[in-house]
Amino acid sequence: MEPGLSKSEQTRRTRALIIETGIRCLAAYGFTQTSMHLISKEAGISRGPMNYHFADKNDLMGAIAEALPLGAGQDVLAKLRAVTGVEARLAAIIDLAIEQHLGMHHFAAIELLVAARQDPALAQAIRPHFEVAENQLDFWFCDYMAELNWANETLISFRTVMVAALRGLALDHVLQADSDAHKAALLMFRRIFLGHIIQASSQHD
Repeated sequence: MEPGLSKSEQTRRTRALIIETGIRCLAAYGFTQTSMHLISKEAGISRGPMNYHFADKNDLMGAIAEALPLGAGQDVLAKLRAVTGVEARLAAIIDLAIEQHLGMHHFAAIELLVAARQDPALAQAIRPHFEVAENQLDFWFCDYMAELNWANETLISFRTVMVAALRGLALDHVLQADSDAHKAALLMFRRIFLGHIIQASSQHD
C-alpha cells in the first residue's frame, strides 16, 4: 500500500488503474488480444486485485464502457460554452470531434462496439453504459445548438451521422496509414458538415 493512503483510497486507485490500463490495451492491441492477463501485466499488478475488482473480462469491459469519456471533459465543455453564434459553435464542436477521433478512448470505444456485435454477453455488459452516454451527449448537443431552432430529432440525427463518419475515418486511417489522404478527408469532412449547417440555417432564416 502506498504510504499515507487509506485502504479504501488504495482500492479505488487500483480499480481506476485497471480500467485506465484496459482502455490503453484496447486501443493498442484490440479487443481480442486484450486479456485479463495482459491488462494485469501492463498495469503492473497481480491477478489478485484484478479478480477482487472484476469477475471476468466482460465485467471489466462494462466498467471500461462506463468510464470511457465518449465526449469532452468538463473543462473543454466550458470552453465550448463560451463560443457564441451558430457557425462558430458548430465549427468548435466539429474541430473538437476531429481532434479526438484518433484518440485512445475513441479507438477503445470502437473496439468494444465492434466486438459486441458477435458477443451477446459483452453487448449486455457494455450497451447500457453506451446508451446512457449517448443520451447525455444528445441532450447536450441539442442544448448547445439550440440557436439553430431545429427539432431535437434532426439535431440528434446530424450528430449521429457526424460521429459515424468520424468512426469510419478513424478506421480508414488505421487500414490505409496514408496521413496525407487522411488529412484531406478530414478537411472534406469539415467542409461538408459545416457547410451543410450554414446552408440549412440560412434557408431556415
